[in-house]
This record gives sequence, structure tokens and C-alpha cells, in this order.
Amino acid sequence: MKKITFLIAIFFASYSFSADGPFLGLFGIKTDNPAAVVAATDTLNKDCKNPEGVTVTLVAEAFNGSEPTTHTYLVGFPNNAAYVEWNAQIATCPGWTKYFETMNPISEETVSALAFPLAGGGDATKDTVFVNFFANVSRPDKFLPAYQDLMEVASTDGSCPGSWGLFAIGPGVTPDQFGTHIAFCGYPDLATYMEQAQVRVPTKAFQRFIRKTFRISENKGVTNSFVVKRYD
Repeated sequence: MKKITFLIAIFFASYSFSADGPFLGLFGIKTDNPAAVVAATDTLNKDCKNPEGVTVTLVAEAFNGSEPTTHTYLVGFPNNAAYVEWNAQIATCPGWTKYFETMNPISEETVSALAFPLAGGGDATKDTVFVNFFANVSRPDKFLPAYQDLMEVASTDGSCPGSWGLFAIGPGVTPDQFGTHIAFCGYPDLATYMEQAQVRVPTKAFQRFIRKTFRISENKGVTNSFVVKRYD
């Protein structure tokens, strides 16, 4: 079950979306030395400051089947200009060269993609645990309103107590493997998530959502992500 388990932590304080952002860059890696990855990222953050409005969150992946990704960088871009500036910095700031020299022996890139928000709510910066849902959607025009109806209930009945959102996956993925959309739900801590994970019977709202979408979407997998560190 190969997934882009970089997912989720969507870290946009505002959910006002347009053709000029915000959006995410998702960069997955495989490593057996997570402490060294954090140290390398700390150094990069000091050597090459993020452009204004750009945020970086490093998450650890768990319960992700056979997917090799162990960690994902979630890079939030407020607009297209910020992405262009960040991308140019890779070639112009010497700290990036140092970062790659450190990371190459201890990690391997597994995936890179862009993701564009369609709906969302809450404040993901207050959450540390995320559950991520990958779906291959054939009718986005019908899937989105069904999802919004679901979250209108789920965000208030305790089943999704933190942030939530739906992303359309852009360049960098194969839909048959990863799906076309990612939905997520955030929890403030692991204990809160486990309380919900132990619920055996789907809510009525979720059952309605399944009835509306099972013919137009395919579940490609469910994973967990845990925040390791955030960089502004």
C-alpha cells in the first residue's frame, strides 16, 4: 500500500483560497537517522531563512503500510511569488549545499508533490497528530460538497476536534498509486486521537458521506503523521 504519507499537517492559518495560493509542497524522505535529519534542518533554517510567509513542518509518518517514507517536509507557500523565491533560494543560498551534503548519506527522497487546498477549518498549528485519508476521486464537483457536509458535523461532534481540510494533489503523483485528493483531521495530542480511533461504529454523518461518494471515489489508504518540528 504505497502512499504519500507526508500528508497532512496543513498549516495555513487562513483558509481563503485563490489561484495565487496558499498551497503546499510535500517532500518525503526515508531515513534511519531522524536525529541527524532534525539537526540538518535546524542548520538549514539558520543558514537560509524562509522567505516571508513560508513555513516548514517536519512530520514523522506512522501506520503507513509498505510505503518507505519515514518523514515528510510540509512546506506552506502563501502565494506563487513565495514559491518562486523559495525555489530560487535553493540555488543561491550556500546553506542548501551544506544541507544536501549532510542529508545525502543519511536519507533518500521518496516523493515530492504540490497540493492545493479546497476546503478546511481550524488551526493546524495547535495539532500534533493527524490522520490522513487518500482518495482517487472521479467527480470532484460532487465529492467536495459531500465532504463539506460531513465536516460541518464532524468538526462539532468531537469526531474531528482539531483542524481539518481537503487537498487536490497536483504535480508529482500517480493517481492510481496515491489518489487525487487528501483529506485530513488533526488532534491536539496522541491521547485525544486514540479516544477517537477506538470508536467502532461510523457516525451517521460519515455513513451519509460514504453513500454519497462510494461510486465516485476510491479509498487509497489511511495513515498517521506526527509533528516533529515546525520552522517559520
